[in-house]
Amino acid sequence: MKGSLAIPGGEGNGSTHGICDLDKLFLDEWLELGRQRFSMFLQGLDEQIRKWRPRALHIVRRRAVWYRTCLGVVKIVRTCYRDSRGVYRYLLDEILGMARRCHATVVVRGRALELAVQMTFRRAATVLAKMTPVTLAHQTIHNYLRQVADRYLRGADQERRRFLKTGAVPPRGRPGGSRSVDRLLVEADGVMLSLQRQRMRKTEVKLGIAYEGWRRVGKNRYQTVNKTFVADTATAHEHWAGMLLKLHQQYDLGAVRDIVLGGDGATWVKEGADYLGARFQLSRYHLNRELCRALGRQRQVFRTVWEACERGDVSTAVASLAAAGAATSGEQGRRIERVSRYIAENATGLGDYRSSLREPDSGLRRLGAMEGNVDKLVVRRMKNQGMNWTIKGIRRMLAIRFMYLEGSLQEWLHRETERPVMAAMATRLKRSVRRRLKQNHDDWLQVGLPALFGPHASRPWVIQLREMSRVPA
Repeated sequence: MKGSLAIPGGEGNGSTHGICDLDKLFLDEWLELGRQRFSMFLQGLDEQIRKWRPRALHIVRRRAVWYRTCLGVVKIVRTCYRDSRGVYRYLLDEILGMARRCHATVVVRGRALELAVQMTFRRAATVLAKMTPVTLAHQTIHNYLRQVADRYLRGADQERRRFLKTGAVPPRGRPGGSRSVDRLLVEADGVMLSLQRQRMRKTEVKLGIAYEGWRRVGKNRYQTVNKTFVADTATAHEHWAGMLLKLHQQYDLGAVRDIVLGGDGATWVKEGADYLGARFQLSRYHLNRELCRALGRQRQVFRTVWEACERGDVSTAVASLAAAGAATSGEQGRRIERVSRYIAENATGLGDYRSSLREPDSGLRRLGAMEGNVDKLVVRRMKNQGMNWTIKGIRRMLAIRFMYLEGSLQEWLHRETERPVMAAMATRLKRSVRRRLKQNHDDWLQVGLPALFGPHASRPWVIQLREMSRVPA
């Protein structure tokens, strides 16, 4: 154990602060004990690696390093090897999933990234230090996110470029990734983010979600089923190519009978209907907002135009707006003229999509999940907090944040840290680790303390040690 269990603030001033923090004191002591045991365990693992390594790997030297683990920092002296190509390798680092010059375990990096995608990097570092024994600088967390995101984005961009150039889609990553559904609902919208160190002051993040339907989760409350999301700062073609590739990984798109695409009528949104073979549906939220701005208190005209839009009757809607515009002037007249053009430009998406499906379903609702998802997926972490981004920073954050929200971040971290380290040796090491973890570790605790009974048994420090070593009845 590390030192004695002294109670801070308990001498001279009658303070009970140490008693209140007794659980923390014990936690610190046991964490220190755990770090010592873990260090010994890793040293034994490094010795086994040295014995079982392929003969092509030559021992060069042993070098000390501090590992960042979920127990805190642990000092390890591990062996350096040189392979037949002259490359220097630390096999213990590779087996523990540590990147080059990044001596942190997968668990530590995963926890740091899970905090970073929900709050600022500085706050993530503070929370991590207060809630765990792990202490990382905010720039270190930023570097972890950059390293993981860049590897992910390189693969995703390469697949997208290949698809846009050749039309070839990659094989599905999982055998169960070919769900067969009759209908998919897709919605898209954009959100503007502020930039720094860029020629432009703002850029638009294109966000798209896809889901199969809704389930009731409370009174007048519904939740989307099997939601998938994609976001990027790319062009419309690149965005929809990415959406199509992601849907291909999860669904048998050839079996989908109806795809409905909802949006605010932006050009890039309607282009998605061609990519997905979907029917466009104008967002009722945006239509209602534009009509309210133009018509104000003219409720009767509003009702007439709204009902005409629901039926897909563009001529009636435009005629009603023209009559209302003729009776007004100034700014309100210009607003009515703008909403009339808005309706005419989105005539193909006016009618309620439920009336034109091949197989009508009474359980379907209006599209409208997009507005809430813009806030949950992008705005809460990346906007409205005085934040400025680079284009690369936006893409990196979106990639890791979406992996976290989809529940695939830990799986990705483990997959990325797996290296083709000698399969036979790795199997033997796993068996050895399992054996050692099942061992009874009580024996090392059953040790004697000669100082308690030696020639210094009456000294104050020995008396205190004897009191500490007693087990209460």
